Amino acid sequence: MNTIGIDHNLDRKRIRKLLVIGLAASVITGIGDFLLGYAEETPAVNLAASVMSSAPNLSDAQMIAGGLLGFFGIFLEGLAFFAVYRLMADAAPKYAHIYRSGIFGYIWLAPVGCHLNMGILNMAYKYLLKGDAATAAIAAERLFYGFSLPVYVLLVLFWLPMIIVQFKAFAEGCTPYPKRAKWFTLPIGALPALIISFIIGPSTALGAAIGTMFLSFGNAFVFGGLLAALPSQQVFDMYESRLAETVRGSGCR
Repeated sequence: MNTIGIDHNLDRKRIRKLLVIGLAASVITGIGDFLLGYAEETPAVNLAASVMSSAPNLSDAQMIAGGLLGFFGIFLEGLAFFAVYRLMADAAPKYAHIYRSGIFGYIWLAPVGCHLNMGILNMAYKYLLKGDAATAAIAAERLFYGFSLPVYVLLVLFWLPMIIVQFKAFAEGCTPYPKRAKWFTLPIGALPALIISFIIGPSTALGAAIGTMFLSFGNAFVFGGLLAALPSQQVFDMYESRLAETVRGSGCR
């Protein structure tokens, strides 16, 4: 299996370091999400404009800082996902290959194509709206459907397999973790943010900001949960011993 220069996939210290980086990156990204979302939403004339409905009430500083924080944070999250890749690479190379492809897609698409561009689109929409609402609505449709939506769809095509194979790898015992660690998955971690946003009111500044953070909540749950439940070095050694007794990649325990 091509490990792209990563030796000793089950190096616990490196995995722990990556999980710490991932958790910190999720917090940074969450702050960026909060800044991009923290403004009362305004009525929108179409679906595309509704995505930017907070833009008229966002300051330029919020959009710039929020966009850049998310850009750096998401890139670091992508690198930190290699912790999960390392965990499954020896026992489940097929899962690992799928997961690694998802990481590359995440690093390629999410920082600029999905997060930073939302700051740019919000700023463009805000200033177009000051000139002419009809022109702003048309521009919002062109920008969203022409540039943003295709990137979102492509990202999901990379990201969804990551979530699925991560769940399967942990559930099938393809990592040193206990099988219950399969629940440290993004959808479960993201759900509370969506519920809280709905309770507060998704059109309010605070509700919109928390709702914007739902993916950061999910990633923080994954990295934080795996970090908190990280098995001891002894467990890692025992797991590697069991792998050595069988042909690497022939199956999980």
